[in-house]
Amino acid sequence: MTILQNEENILAKNQVIGGTNEGLKTADLKEAVDFHRQRLIDLVKQKTEVSQKITSIDSSLVKLDKQLKALNNSDETATSDIVVTVSANSSVSNASFEINYYVYNAGWYSNYDLRVEDVTKPIDLLFKANIFQSSGEDWKDVNLSISSGNPTESGVAPTINPWYLNLNQRRTPQNTVQAYGQLIGNTVSGRVIDSNGYPLPGVNIIIKGTSIGAQTDFDGNYTIKVPNINSVLDFNYIGYENVSVQATNKTMNITMKENVQLMEVVVVSGYSSKKSKRNKDEEGYLDSSVPMEIAINYQPTTISYEIQVPYTVLNDGKVYTAEIKTFNLPAQYQYLSIPKIDANAYLTAKITDWQDLNLFDGELNLFFEGAFLGKSLLDLQNASDTLEISLGKDKGISIARKQLKEYKSKQFLSSYKTESRAFEISIKNNKSYPVNIVVLDQLPISATKEITVQEEEYKEGTLAEETKIVTWKLKIPSKTEKKLNIKYKVKSPKNSSLILD
Repeated sequence: MTILQNEENILAKNQVIGGTNEGLKTADLKEAVDFHRQRLIDLVKQKTEVSQKITSIDSSLVKLDKQLKALNNSDETATSDIVVTVSANSSVSNASFEINYYVYNAGWYSNYDLRVEDVTKPIDLLFKANIFQSSGEDWKDVNLSISSGNPTESGVAPTINPWYLNLNQRRTPQNTVQAYGQLIGNTVSGRVIDSNGYPLPGVNIIIKGTSIGAQTDFDGNYTIKVPNINSVLDFNYIGYENVSVQATNKTMNITMKENVQLMEVVVVSGYSSKKSKRNKDEEGYLDSSVPMEIAINYQPTTISYEIQVPYTVLNDGKVYTAEIKTFNLPAQYQYLSIPKIDANAYLTAKITDWQDLNLFDGELNLFFEGAFLGKSLLDLQNASDTLEISLGKDKGISIARKQLKEYKSKQFLSSYKTESRAFEISIKNNKSYPVNIVVLDQLPISATKEITVQEEEYKEGTLAEETKIVTWKLKIPSKTEKKLNIKYKVKSPKNSSLILD
């Protein structure tokens, strides 16, 4: 096209025929005009053909660009089209469809409010579901179902391979996070920031394989209870790459990178429902001050709660709390104290037949006698037939352990010495009702034949021969003090140095 246009320009600039002082013969003029006319006609025809080719090529390019964009678009790109293929044994003229599908960036985790008025009354346990989603659209007045199942987890059973032993094998180092006991668990905390160092508020954190979760505050800080050293924390935030880390330290700071791709598959499924004005405030949100009407579905591998009231969860990644159910549970209360380590009384509650309650793992907000005591962990995966819940310290019971100086002595006989120790443990019940308490202490154990433990005394206590742990099970009336004594003597070489206190 460029070459043809240049030729046309040359013809236009060279239309002068003959010189200025010389006339032009008619025959020459006719020949020149015919040449220009014919050449211009040929040029127009060729330019038209080239223009048609360019138009055709441009059209093909547009189609190819559209195809490339469609092919390069990620599967996660939102679309309003759903294609359904129907297989039927006979023709169907009219049919109704219910379409179920998974969406990204949605989930839930559970937590509980546990309230104890006093140790003579049952436990009030409120089960709450914290629901969040950033699927791309608001869920307005939808029916929700929360389930113990997770579609992102593999359903393939594991296999076991032969175990071979080799010389000079090294044991994997112990993780720095330790399990402190059933239903108490470790506390892992930290801060979540973006790649520029700015805090990320509202990041959802869930312990993989459980319904235990938390969310970062305005400054990006979080605190979460973990059941054991194998816990994996999943960090999820709209517009950022998902991060999964093992809880190997008590402090874990996380940096999240921006990513427009969508990550996690949903564990909350929603479907359309008729609008309801029941229990709505001015903005249309459900009033969650009372537990909702729910239905429980039992399946071979999962349990799900269907919330019967339409609910609204906005597309903002924020947590919306639904109060699912309240339990009034009879419990046996018992205090535990190990004054040698910690001079406090820890209240525990024992619940039987808890398997019929259809609970999930989750953090516990502890309230005792109207005061917030802190948090504990409901770790059902490691619970026994009796569910034991630690309710924290009770300042209404005073405990002290002191050494009795009059019994402290050291005697030398030939090449050996004998040292004596005695301790007094006082437990005072300042509460208005009697309490049951278990007190633990211990006697030393000799690890060599040169050391012997003699004249052990632990009145009213029970001794475990293997561990030498002494247990007192007491019932202390209101406003009463109880004193316990533990004594022992240790014989060892004269020049040895032992820690006996």
